[in-house]
Amino acid sequence: MKVWEIIITGCGTSHGNPPWGYPALWSDDLRDRRRRSGGILRGPRGQVVLIDVGPDLVWQLRDPFVRWDGRSYPQDSVVSCDAVLLTHDHADHCNGINDLRHLNRLMKGRSIPMYGHPEHLSVVEASFPYCFGNREEAYALGSPAIIGMPMVSGATSSIAGLEVTAVRMSHGPAGHTTGFRCGGLGYLTDLKQLPDESAERLLHLDLLVLDMLREEPHPTHLCWAEAQEIIARLAPRRTVLTHMGHEIRYRDWEHRLPAGVTMAVDGLRCPFTAQEA
Repeated sequence: MKVWEIIITGCGTSHGNPPWGYPALWSDDLRDRRRRSGGILRGPRGQVVLIDVGPDLVWQLRDPFVRWDGRSYPQDSVVSCDAVLLTHDHADHCNGINDLRHLNRLMKGRSIPMYGHPEHLSVVEASFPYCFGNREEAYALGSPAIIGMPMVSGATSSIAGLEVTAVRMSHGPAGHTTGFRCGGLGYLTDLKQLPDESAERLLHLDLLVLDMLREEPHPTHLCWAEAQEIIARLAPRRTVLTHMGHEIRYRDWEHRLPAGVTMAVDGLRCPFTAQEA
């Protein structure tokens, strides 16, 4: 078993946190300043696998750990990408796709495979047709060069040497999403119900990164009570909550969470064990 890490590059909602225009909702705690949902899986041989490509992608790639001073060159910048895991086709998870073109440029035109459910890939390809297709033509035009890689629920693929299993999840009336198991890591965002078959694929996790929007129920995301039910079902060794709304203030929640459960902040790094192919 090898040790990989996940970097939570964004743990906020589709609106971004905190929302402007509502001073009463503003937070002075930098831990509540959250980019749109996303992550990076980084392997021991320098592998880089992105989870989603939301509209804040350029900032996530430029400054993944949120420690750039805004003046000197950001030493932590991501300059290569072996693959993308797409959870679904909603705007806050895919509308930064155009920024992959700079990674293509840095990699001398090498294409980037994007793994996701066929339905989600189909929507993304229809929305951003210039991002997919002939690699040489795309690179010459300055467009992203992406190869869609359909991945059905329950399938396991070797991605950048990492064994990744796709699991189907319900997003309530918003459709369905894909969660991913990568060795000891489970990454589950934008879910409302977790089918039993999918839950069986997510037992014995080192680390569960789990959607938890707010205290009150929501039609398409887990609230805190529902998140606790998922945690109890899967019994991971550690859980990190993500995709949190502005209602979730770090100072208010950090002392109320049970043992083994913490809140994400942008730039959080967590190791996990992984089976490499």
